Amino acid sequence: GSNSLVVDEDGETPSSTLLDRVEVNNPDDDNTESTTDKISTIHCLEGERHDVSMGDVIEFQGEHNSDDGSLLPNGGGGKTTFPKCQVVSVKSPTCFMVKEWRDRKGESKNQAEDDKEKSSKTWKSLLEGKARSFSRVKVPKQLSFSSLRQILQPSSPGEGQKATTTTVSDCWENDTLFAPILDKSFDPVRRRAVMTCTAALDAFVRKYGRLPSKSRPTEKNGGGSSSSKQKRTDMERFHSLVRKMAKEKDDDSSPATTSNEKQRWESLVDQFARTCRAKFTPVQALSGAVGAQEVLKAASGLYNPVCQFLLYDCDEVLQGDLSEEEEEDAEECEHDDEADMVTLPEGQSYILGERTSRKLARSRLFLVGAGAIGCELLKNLAAMGAGTGGGGGKKGRAGRLILTDMDTIEKSNLSRQLLFRDHDVGEFKSVAARAAMSRFSSGCRVETHTCRVGEDEEGGPFDDDFWSSGCDVVLNALDNVEARLFVDSQCVAHGLGLIDAGTLGPKGNMQVVVPNESESYGSSADPPEPSIPVCTLKNFPYEISHTIQWARDLFDGYFYRRPKQANDHVNEIAAMEDLGAFGRTLIEKLGEDAASDMAEELGEDLGPFPFIVGNADCSDPEYVLAVKKVSLNWAIREAHRLFYVAMDELLQKHPADSVDDDGAAFWSGTRRKPRPLRFIPLGSEEDEVSAQQVIINERIAQFVRSAARLRMESFLAVDDNQVGDESSSISLEEALVSLEEQAKLLYKKKKSKEILHNLSGGASSDDVTMSQVLEKLNGAKTGASFLPILNIADFEKDDESNGHVAFVTAASNLRAMSYGIPPADAMETRRVAGRIVPAMITTTGLVSALSCLELVKMVRGGLPLAMHRNSFVNLALPFFAFTAPVPAEEVGGVDGKTHTIWDRITVKGGGNKTPTRTMTLGKFLKKIHKKAGCGEEIEISSISYGPFMIYANFLHGDDEGVLATPLLDTVRDAVISEDDDDDMFFEEDDAEEEGEKENTSSAVILSEEQKAILSKLERKRFIDFSVAVENVETGEEFELPPVRLVKDKERTHDENIEDMPQ
Repeated sequence: GSNSLVVDEDGETPSSTLLDRVEVNNPDDDNTESTTDKISTIHCLEGERHDVSMGDVIEFQGEHNSDDGSLLPNGGGGKTTFPKCQVVSVKSPTCFMVKEWRDRKGESKNQAEDDKEKSSKTWKSLLEGKARSFSRVKVPKQLSFSSLRQILQPSSPGEGQKATTTTVSDCWENDTLFAPILDKSFDPVRRRAVMTCTAALDAFVRKYGRLPSKSRPTEKNGGGSSSSKQKRTDMERFHSLVRKMAKEKDDDSSPATTSNEKQRWESLVDQFARTCRAKFTPVQALSGAVGAQEVLKAASGLYNPVCQFLLYDCDEVLQGDLSEEEEEDAEECEHDDEADMVTLPEGQSYILGERTSRKLARSRLFLVGAGAIGCELLKNLAAMGAGTGGGGGKKGRAGRLILTDMDTIEKSNLSRQLLFRDHDVGEFKSVAARAAMSRFSSGCRVETHTCRVGEDEEGGPFDDDFWSSGCDVVLNALDNVEARLFVDSQCVAHGLGLIDAGTLGPKGNMQVVVPNESESYGSSADPPEPSIPVCTLKNFPYEISHTIQWARDLFDGYFYRRPKQANDHVNEIAAMEDLGAFGRTLIEKLGEDAASDMAEELGEDLGPFPFIVGNADCSDPEYVLAVKKVSLNWAIREAHRLFYVAMDELLQKHPADSVDDDGAAFWSGTRRKPRPLRFIPLGSEEDEVSAQQVIINERIAQFVRSAARLRMESFLAVDDNQVGDESSSISLEEALVSLEEQAKLLYKKKKSKEILHNLSGGASSDDVTMSQVLEKLNGAKTGASFLPILNIADFEKDDESNGHVAFVTAASNLRAMSYGIPPADAMETRRVAGRIVPAMITTTGLVSALSCLELVKMVRGGLPLAMHRNSFVNLALPFFAFTAPVPAEEVGGVDGKTHTIWDRITVKGGGNKTPTRTMTLGKFLKKIHKKAGCGEEIEISSISYGPFMIYANFLHGDDEGVLATPLLDTVRDAVISEDDDDDMFFEEDDAEEEGEKENTSSAVILSEEQKAILSKLERKRFIDFSVAVENVETGEEFELPPVRLVKDKERTHDENIEDMPQ
């Protein structure tokens, strides 16, 4: 409508960027009366990059700022406020210019004067360097849209004005009415042709009550009037309506001016007329996804709406003519056996022809992943008739969809993975997806697997035979780069087409990899996400994501690693008579500090058992009460250690006025000075309890409550129905009472330990360490005699009742409070801690539709690379871009020849003369030299199998023994000797040591990695080698295409390529 409010244009969470300094441009200019007229330059801290654009509004955060204004970290005296600024220009990713910004809506004159006076003060504080960071501000904006009726109906003329008629075909002149789509060539001629055809189609339906057909209605109805009007085809009628509507604006029937434009106009109109009757599943899915998102925008005010009209077409699927080979395939389809006949989607066959629809039905499509994108792909493929073809045709095999996903369905999946229902939670995604498919497409053959696709897969279904002949096209619906790269490498190795799709909230992309033509996914893969440095997590967090990750690691340490560690050692400690030997072993293996920490953890985790009374049964109230007491005391000690002792020690090591090695203030830049937080009882006589301290007490109590509950569940039986409900529940009041009881005792213990530490300086450090380890292990020894088994907790983000997210939220926000970082709610904590990739069903629907369009092109075959499209979309902005795939990079080789990643030099094994198992390295060298077409001046300089060097001419060129060794044995020896480099260097005159070397060489102990490599070597039907050659005359070096050794009785790569869809 005319008043459409957008509250958030992009849906992105503004990042907080650390500030270096603010500089006022022309500070000596006294003509500037107001700070709103001053232009200042903002400089980001070194290593930081801003995310602002021209026109954005930003706000600054100071050292003592807080979200609610109630907590002022670092002992600040009052909340410092700063002016909001608007970006006027961006100079670089680390620098931009701003001026002061104020929202004047509804502001009185007096308020304006007051704001002017305050502005000078706040601007001064900004220039004094009191601001530490800045972030974008979401400013709501009003948009105005015209209705379709307003655009189509004639406007009312004013007095003395001539009435004008406006039709939809006139819209092409107004660029503001169309959302831009990059690389779809919607120039004025194309745009007007589409808009005019749309209006003509509307008129045709209103006049004839149907959509135009390619056939003549008179012939189809079996007779009728013989008049010329009745004999006209629907195509002729449609063209007539288009010409009529075009004449309403122009004198000529075609609005194009040049002969080329007129030819394009006629081609576009004819194409529209021939295809408008049919429904094409990918286009329907695309339109539905974009339309659904626009409805959500109108209802919520989230994201920018599409600007009036969005034009999209995929007419490239109609390009090209049938070659002779394609005509043979088409003729074969016409003579299929009746048993092989399948019901093809009518709309798809109407547009693309039965040949392409049959090829799609008979194709074997490998779908990797059954998540959000995978479910949408399955739904679309079923509607397109994929996997329904029988065993007829050239290949003589039935089509099918091969689906694999090792994940199980979680509750959070149900909102965006629409094939699944509540009863599917816990089931494998691939199995549940097949069951859903069978309900609405019984003719679709779906083969499911629950194993992962990757390098470490051994003995699974996805071997070389599968990649070579088990599938035709691969569709990726994965959520990690590692798996994508592996699938991509297999597609390149076996010459398969790949379509990869991914989403992140409203953003999505789709990449098509065309065999033998385009670059692969791995050729331009995105860089890995940056990790958080350990020092930042441990001591210097400055973003809420840092504290959330710290709290997530704390959860894993407390409730997964430590219970597992106790279970692993409980029997050993219980049976051990000499704890000293165990302590010494720990110190030798782990070092003093790690051994001491492990001993302390074992003492804490196993030590409580002797003090728990009653029967070890959750139904025994006395037992549950004892566990609760022990758990509360432990949680209180951990809260004091984490949020007071650790912070205090850090400040003692780096006082507030300390400097770094460069002489700069230590607590500056990304390093925030923490504030130690401790619980102070309300009735304390030693410390004053302020309003801020009340908040601190409550936050600490929340941490103690959640930590003690999970600690209880480590001791209580996990199969009891009361776990996580009544038996382990701890109220906030109980936590506060326990904190008050323990507060003074904890402080006294701390002082006593400090005194004992100062009086124990006589013993050596080794004796002190050993005695500390033994002291801590003594408690573990006593507790281990009960042979307890602790329960291990895997972090589960979707179950709100398990307390996992509550613990991480409490720990994260308490640490954020200490460092002056704005806290996060449970939802944001769940997203970061659970590593949830934001997914929207509209975006997944869009990229899945685009993937299916590229699949149709790939199955059809014969299209040039320029007809394929990679897609980049952002439904929030909105932004749509389509680009042709980048051609595979050509690498220079011998004699000016070039090759790409798709090329291979194939050396066949087998036959009676040189079977693979006996082919020597020397014979292999000769075959490579011949196959590569190298002249006498070219010499093979090196051969490698992965990271293993198996031949180098400067080492082995004249070594007859090495050259006579079977090639496969040479590869195995290279793998086995990888870790034996040190054993190769020994004194030649030491006969005894050399003899030991010979005796032990035959009994090499292989690592698990070496075993896996050798096992893979045995399983593979071919082996790819990297080969480098050298021109001995010029000294130039070249890399040959991968040399593929095909094992006995196996087809070559080129033979597999011939069977692929062309």
